[in-house]
Amino acid sequence: MEDLLLEVETRKRIFDMTCKYPGIHMRELSRNVGLRPTLVDYHLLQLEKRGFIYSMQDGQFKRYFPNDFYGVDRKMDLFDASDKPLVGLLRQRIPFCITVLLLRHEASSNRELSEFLRRRPSTISYHLHRLIEAGVVEQKPGERGYCLVDAERIERILMLFTPLPQSLTEGFLRIWEDLEI
Repeated sequence: MEDLLLEVETRKRIFDMTCKYPGIHMRELSRNVGLRPTLVDYHLLQLEKRGFIYSMQDGQFKRYFPNDFYGVDRKMDLFDASDKPLVGLLRQRIPFCITVLLLRHEASSNRELSEFLRRRPSTISYHLHRLIEAGVVEQKPGERGYCLVDAERIERILMLFTPLPQSLTEGFLRIWEDLEI
């Protein structure tokens, strides 16, 4: 019976997108599958009700993750519970770019990040504050720069992380190609 649920092509596409991009929110899903948000919301509700996916509230966004199934060898839920809030944060372009830059350069000032990302320092400060609150970034003691709290954790998450095709492309390739992971 539950297998019949995934036979619905639209629902299957939405489920597949949730598996490919864990932590995606409804509007991103809607844009990527080319359907109205209300229709995507309906299918997400059906998938969640039947246990194929689950959601987490992340500020103003509800983020969706695939569930693992008993008897299935392939692991669907790739991230630890403690990493999921960070995955949601990395789905946003500026926090993602800041995180990747700090992974590459180990420490950067607000000004350096602002110049590289071509954003106002106030915008960078806002996102740095959010990354600090999430325990991802810290201000270097005695300096005016920022660094990652746990670079190995970020690297592990990024190895499992697939950026969305449309929302993260600007500046992503420039940073990612320079990153030697």
